[in-house]
Amino acid sequence: MRVLCAIVFLLLTSSATSAEPVAGLAELNWLVGDWAGLGEGEPGKSATERHISTILDGKFLRVEGRSVYPKQEGNPNGEVHAEVGIWSFDPRARAVILREFDTLGFVATYVLDRKASDANRWVLVAEHLENVPAGWRARYIYTFRAPNEYSEVLELDSDGKGFKPYVSNRFLKVAGTAP
Repeated sequence: MRVLCAIVFLLLTSSATSAEPVAGLAELNWLVGDWAGLGEGEPGKSATERHISTILDGKFLRVEGRSVYPKQEGNPNGEVHAEVGIWSFDPRARAVILREFDTLGFVATYVLDRKASDANRWVLVAEHLENVPAGWRARYIYTFRAPNEYSEVLELDSDGKGFKPYVSNRFLKVAGTAP
């Protein structure tokens, strides 16, 4: 709980960039700002945060995230997981893309699967994975619950038997952050 309070304090004292995203990313504008939440999955329970801002004249969205897993049963050492992501829009392919880099050394390129998605639920399927064992597949599912709330689930398929949740996070927007 102390970690979550510290995260919320840090988020409240930071500022978001106010440039508007380009047309292809306009549907993601509501994500800009600071988010705090809780996560649960194979590494255990976590306090998690996201800072999302526009960069490079609004052509991209940058995500900086961090999840803190304290020492707990099933993860006796605890861990801190950080990530950096860049959302972009490829107008030729008419595709929303998320490129993600994390402290485990994994790099993934996710593409929005519009056929599997709807206005409140986005399914992003990994088109390319680096530094993971051969044959693995990954996808994110973003669920937009309210203007100030969303969840994300990372699902992995390590054995060809289908996707299984690895970690899920639920976020609330920190009051006073953009847009």
